[in-house]
Amino acid sequence: MKNIKIIIVLVAIVIIGVIINYGSGKQENKINSSLRVEEKVYVAIEGSGEIAVLNPQTKQVLKKINLSKDTDGITVSYMPHNVQVAPDNKSVWVTANAEDEKNMKMSFRIIPRAEANAGHGEEGMAMQRNNDEVIVIDPFSDVIIKRIEIGQELHLSHISLTPDSRYAIVASQEKGIIYKINTTSFEVEKEVTTKKGGGPHGLRISPDGKTAYIAMLSGKSMGVLDIDSFNLKDISLNGAAVQTGVTPDGKYALASVYDAKSLAVYDTALAKLSYVDLPQDAKGPVQLYPTPDSRFVYVADQGFYFDQPIGDTIYKIDLKEMSVVQAIKSGSAPHGVTVSKNGKFAYITNLKSDDVSIIDTAMEKEVAKINVGKMPNGISVWYRDAEISGKGNYSELVSSEKSFDFGTVSMKNGKVSHSFKIKNTGSSSVEIASVTTSCMCTEATIINGTSRKGPFGMPGHGGLASKINEIVKPGQEIIIEVEVDPAAHGPQGAGPAKKVVYIETDSATNPTLKLELDINVTP
Repeated sequence: MKNIKIIIVLVAIVIIGVIINYGSGKQENKINSSLRVEEKVYVAIEGSGEIAVLNPQTKQVLKKINLSKDTDGITVSYMPHNVQVAPDNKSVWVTANAEDEKNMKMSFRIIPRAEANAGHGEEGMAMQRNNDEVIVIDPFSDVIIKRIEIGQELHLSHISLTPDSRYAIVASQEKGIIYKINTTSFEVEKEVTTKKGGGPHGLRISPDGKTAYIAMLSGKSMGVLDIDSFNLKDISLNGAAVQTGVTPDGKYALASVYDAKSLAVYDTALAKLSYVDLPQDAKGPVQLYPTPDSRFVYVADQGFYFDQPIGDTIYKIDLKEMSVVQAIKSGSAPHGVTVSKNGKFAYITNLKSDDVSIIDTAMEKEVAKINVGKMPNGISVWYRDAEISGKGNYSELVSSEKSFDFGTVSMKNGKVSHSFKIKNTGSSSVEIASVTTSCMCTEATIINGTSRKGPFGMPGHGGLASKINEIVKPGQEIIIEVEVDPAAHGPQGAGPAKKVVYIETDSATNPTLKLELDINVTP
């Protein structure tokens, strides 16, 4: 009987423990699910070359995505002007302009003795011009998945996507060109040149996906682009247009007119143009965004450009009454504007105070500010959809060593080598697309099991083609064998130097793995 009682007590304890653990597990799952971000705000931080990702609920910066890229030891910075979430919420698109050569930074230290790096190719790389790009970001991992080179010195201003997310329309303000990009192939399918001196800047697309309305900053007009035929016509305005907008019902195409300090309202069915004047103390409107019900539009009165005073106001315009109904204070020089899907909040980038204002549209006032970085520009909102997920390859190759130092090496003793162990730490295969080195004296070979591929060297200096298709399976480890010839540059190659091996992969998390080697060459 005593044993039976003991058993009953033990069973009861187990049952209670299961109940407690079950409840605890449910609570833990609830906490974890609460950490799942359902809405994010993407901000183009033009002054620092980054995209800031914000959680508007917690008022926090979740991540900053650096848009720079390394090419043979040179870090090229890209200044984002505009950012737009695709309507299907599967991707985020950025217009990114390459910084000029004078402002480029080396990604590794420069050796003071020029002769130590003679023949390394860095001088030639530093003088090249870089293409302005459209950069595509995967919102599920917030990593760059594609860089589309468009051309040099274009000043890519704004980008907008068709409602079906099949095409991106991009404006080059400097060259007066509008591009149509296929979002599947990432190829430019069509382009059209605006009238001379048009200066296309902001643009938006109609809800039916047939027409893009483009703000012609220098041309003082609104371009009307047929997206299918890619024919462009102009509607003259009373001043310099900065940005356009289209109401969700498609009734009105809108344009902010900076110097006239007004909002142009174009009735698309009647082909009729009218204006709503801002208050006399307005500084100069830039970006704008209509509400989901098509009744109102928020206009950022930035000023600052063209020697105007700096503004701090967002104007709310009633499109039914065709008048300004509210003036809302924000930060210094409000620039970018977007409105949440439910219309409850407006998000504003403030160019001079380096922050984002959150405006409660019911209270008609700013309720929060988030510091984001120098000169925030474009802004767009992303929403999670349970039925879609990212397309990027989130596995990556990881080296057990980031760098290796050969120390002091004599030319007369011949070549030196070192082997790096590289492992695929993810759950999917990673493809190595190319292997290159920063110097003609350095070669790298891939050892994958019994297979050897290489050696691969500096582009343009003979040897094997750097383009390969080497697959590294999940959990697999390979060897990158690097060989350096200290005598390759002769006596002028004496002194300390750094060599780099670049391994280009299809990883969205870390597309370029860099292996660095230091060496101090003596005669």
